[in-house]
Amino acid sequence: LSAIRANFPAYGCGEEWGPPTSLLFRTGASQRIPVTTDVKQQVEWLVSFKPDILLVYPSMLDAIALHCREHGIELEGLSHICTVGETLSPRLREDVVAALSARVFDNYSSQEAGVIALQCPASELYHVMSETLIVEVIDDAGRPCAEGEIGRVIVTDLHNFATPLIRYDIGDYAEVSAPCPCGRGLPTLKRILGRERNLIVMPDGTRHWPKVGRSRFRDVAPVIQYQLIQHGREDIEVRFVTETPLTQAQEHDLRDVIQEALGFPFNLRFSYFPDNLPRSANGKFEEFVCKIGT
Repeated sequence: LSAIRANFPAYGCGEEWGPPTSLLFRTGASQRIPVTTDVKQQVEWLVSFKPDILLVYPSMLDAIALHCREHGIELEGLSHICTVGETLSPRLREDVVAALSARVFDNYSSQEAGVIALQCPASELYHVMSETLIVEVIDDAGRPCAEGEIGRVIVTDLHNFATPLIRYDIGDYAEVSAPCPCGRGLPTLKRILGRERNLIVMPDGTRHWPKVGRSRFRDVAPVIQYQLIQHGREDIEVRFVTETPLTQAQEHDLRDVIQEALGFPFNLRFSYFPDNLPRSANGKFEEFVCKIGT
């Protein structure tokens, strides 16, 4: 097992995975990689260690897959990737399977409630952990969402006797799904869409999940990493890490791509960072963040 997390102060390896898994099963060796490490170094360590399983944030996985694809690197032996902490997009899943030839399983969890839902290996739907939690998805009026509807995730913790959480609004949005064809019988979610702060506010006050044109970035400029931060109704900061400095023509083309994807000619202010875009204190990274109210 290789794990790339924010709570690792330094690189290290061990003879087992550590508790609780190693208390229940005989495990193999483990590798611990700090998320702040340069992507090139992370890939070199992974190639050397040859993990069967990789535990990683989706945004970090995106960077690893891009690096491996562009440098012709194979992660020999890697069969399973478990993503945690951030929203896993269908686009990223497809890119990773193509670049790394490994299956991707997402884990929906939080510090407050632990594991909330796990992705089914048969259908890719998320099975709610009903043994420990009551998970509701409700609309703006507080009504339960039906299959195919998106709403706020509300969690009741059944086993936290010290600080019980009752109908706790965790701040995430999810889409309700039909029962899983695998037959496990647990309630299911189709998609975890992310936090309310990941919604864009349009000039007319409406809010929705933004498309930014990411799939076209590399067609016009050598973009490695990006982040959009909305500061006002028509004002968005676009942060980039690029392989080489962008020309005026590349900036112009990127501006066109982003404005077209967003559906409005927002005022886009470009900012550049030399290595990696800053992450939050818990190591997570969000590609779109809205910092204004409705």
